[in-house]
Amino acid sequence: MDRPGPLAEFLRARRGRLTPEEVGLPPSSARRRVDGLRREEVALIAGISSDYYLKLEQGRERHPSSAVLSGLARALALDADAVAHLHRLAHPALATAAAASTVSPSLVGLIASMPSIPAHVVDRYLTIIYVNRLAELLSPGFRIGNNLVELMFHPSVPRDAYWRMTARRAVAYLRSSVDPHDDGPEITALLERLNDLDAEFAVLWARHETRGPAGHPSTFSHPAVGLVELRYQTFDLPGTGGQSLGMYIPAPGGPSAEKLQLLSLLADPGLLADPSVVQPSAPQSDRVAPRKSGDTPAS
Repeated sequence: MDRPGPLAEFLRARRGRLTPEEVGLPPSSARRRVDGLRREEVALIAGISSDYYLKLEQGRERHPSSAVLSGLARALALDADAVAHLHRLAHPALATAAAASTVSPSLVGLIASMPSIPAHVVDRYLTIIYVNRLAELLSPGFRIGNNLVELMFHPSVPRDAYWRMTARRAVAYLRSSVDPHDDGPEITALLERLNDLDAEFAVLWARHETRGPAGHPSTFSHPAVGLVELRYQTFDLPGTGGQSLGMYIPAPGGPSAEKLQLLSLLADPGLLADPSVVQPSAPQSDRVAPRKSGDTPAS
């Protein structure tokens, strides 16, 4: 039996996560037989017939108009990232650029001109295809051929509160990066590996969330410099078949910027012997000593 299609799967998943109150419907005292909204409720808010919405969820209608998509976005309370994904589902690109397996020399030169910023280039599946030396020093996982989402779900990564937040973001990032109509061997194999790594991946993937990194915080614990707090920013690379440049950026003048400078010296040992280079001070403990009773801050 044929799958109903990615649009139908998205609509079912997002409908099942909403309550009537979240979309402005009055609460009902009657027991609801389904999780989330009823199909009829979505159709009512979207301004379409129940029969037409049923066709959408069954995959019998896969290319609704822009007006219908606007109604569905309103009915399902979609944010900007989800609305963009909804349009990708309903109106697939007629042609996409072939995925490039190499990075252009001009981009390599651009990355080299910013040696104090950890950076890598990933393909549409978030597999690293280029990484600079500083990123390699920042994390042993940043190596060509490693996949960012597989790194997140590796069994060695502690499943703490920070992981739960970043894992959800990583899965949403993967869904936003891949072609939603791609069912080829590469994405199929990647999803199988992720499901084998951790059953939680399947739970998060089924949520059908999409979101780019957009400056999300990333924290690294480095044995030489301690805790490094950065923001992960990405830049799409048009004409490359889905490549994007990822950069880990510190707050200007903050302790993490100084720690990256220390790592930069490790990346280029020749700088340590250059008297013209100002050497940063040794990193202090990441813990702040508690203030004693009666102490006052310096003015």
